[in-house]
Amino acid sequence: MPFPVKRANLRASGSAHSGLGEWLLQRLSALYLAGFTVWLVVWPANYLAWKAWMAAGGVRLAFALFFLSVLVHAWVGMRSVFLDYLKPLWVRFVAQLLLAGGLLVLAFWAAQILLVEARV
Repeated sequence: MPFPVKRANLRASGSAHSGLGEWLLQRLSALYLAGFTVWLVVWPANYLAWKAWMAAGGVRLAFALFFLSVLVHAWVGMRSVFLDYLKPLWVRFVAQLLLAGGLLVLAFWAAQILLVEARV
């Protein structure tokens, strides 16, 4: 019988802590991003049509899900890269802190676009 693998040994080897959940978030967000991008490409590029289109609540909800998917996709992907390649704990912490701050700024910017700028 092979030797049992201890959980402490898995944690020391990198980002083996939550692989399935991260994998699922990456794939689901990528599918939504791809589908939404195709939907945007098909829609006419006229500004007045876009402005009227954005006035609909369902479209703004779809854009909100798009921005949320971008944020989740970026967080999970970059966090995995940081865990795998940034070995000193303080460097990893600073990188994740900068990433979280940047994504938070992008989230507020997207909220401003969806709640204020997109109104007719």
